[in-house]
Amino acid sequence: MATTRSADRRQHWRRVIQRQQGSGQSIVAFCAQEMLNPATFHAWKRRLFGGQAESGKTAPRQALVPVRIVGDPAGGGGTLEVQWPSGVVLRAQGCEAATIGAVVSALTASSKQGSRRC
Repeated sequence: MATTRSADRRQHWRRVIQRQQGSGQSIVAFCAQEMLNPATFHAWKRRLFGGQAESGKTAPRQALVPVRIVGDPAGGGGTLEVQWPSGVVLRAQGCEAATIGAVVSALTASSKQGSRRC
């Protein structure tokens, strides 16, 4: 009986994770909408997929990538959105290109020094 409940729970969380991935939302936004605890979501994602894709292959490591900042031709401020694989999202709106460049530079520099957890 416990095995059936466990299998049902695993199937439930597989469906939840698939819905989040298909939603286009970050994990944090999806969990807020579905009234789920993001920590529970991440725990089940690790439990079910453990850093591996469903096919059993190791998922590629994700990292920050170089970007080029282009000024806004209308002269208004730009928008910056950075989303980490964990679902954490940093949004900055109404920023000048120089401010966005400074944020990207700081993120790049901190990623080269090694990952730090908050």
